[in-house]
Amino acid sequence: MPATQRPALALLFALLTFAAAAQDGALHAPDGRAPRFIRPLYFGPKPNAPFSAIARTQWVQIMPDNSTITSWNARFVARDMDGRIFQERRTFAASDTKDESRVRVVEYTDPLEHTSYSCNPNGKTCFLNNYYSPQMTEALTPVGLQPDGRSYLTRENLGTDTYEGLEVERSRETLTYYKQTIGNTNTILRTVEYWYSPALGVNVKVVRHDPRDGDQTLWLTDINLSVPDPATFKVPEDYRVFDRRMMRPMANAQQEEPQQ
Repeated sequence: MPATQRPALALLFALLTFAAAAQDGALHAPDGRAPRFIRPLYFGPKPNAPFSAIARTQWVQIMPDNSTITSWNARFVARDMDGRIFQERRTFAASDTKDESRVRVVEYTDPLEHTSYSCNPNGKTCFLNNYYSPQMTEALTPVGLQPDGRSYLTRENLGTDTYEGLEVERSRETLTYYKQTIGNTNTILRTVEYWYSPALGVNVKVVRHDPRDGDQTLWLTDINLSVPDPATFKVPEDYRVFDRRMMRPMANAQQEEPQQ
């Protein structure tokens, strides 16, 4: 092929490629939907309070036309006498399909060794990080006008009840966002109801309603207060571990020892 024809052919190829891209509607940079997350039930390293359970979540997202999208997951959680915690992290599945909620991560937390393993069971790999347990009894947010000056919190004591044989303390919090304070044209009410078990130190059920997030219900089922199998809290020997721990000043570590 004569060299003088090569630039013309290259130009023709470029024009054809551009035309094909235009027909496919591909003339933009990569894009996607904003990620959305649900804050799961929290399980602290409380000693002498072993249990195992299934942690369930149902998320009902409310569309502008009042239609809904419902998704769910169910994951295994456990804690031993020393406060070690094992829990699965699972994907959400649509409620109207036969899709399964798949395990994506399993976590092994040890408050005595100050270690936390986050493992991919498919790849049999784990990341090892430092773990320093938070205070088991953090002070509740004070009611009234919040420091941001844009929201107001109320709290109601709904009394005691029983849940799967456990005595629980019920309460409801309502957070009011006044209109035109966070870009909202109307007042927004966020309500959360809690079923708290003092014996376990966890919320066994939480119901959240927020027009921005929809309705979220998180609850425990199949609660077993027996001591779980010790093997539950051990990383399988055939998993490859990548150590990401960092040194931590001893003064800080002593201040954040698990509370009894």
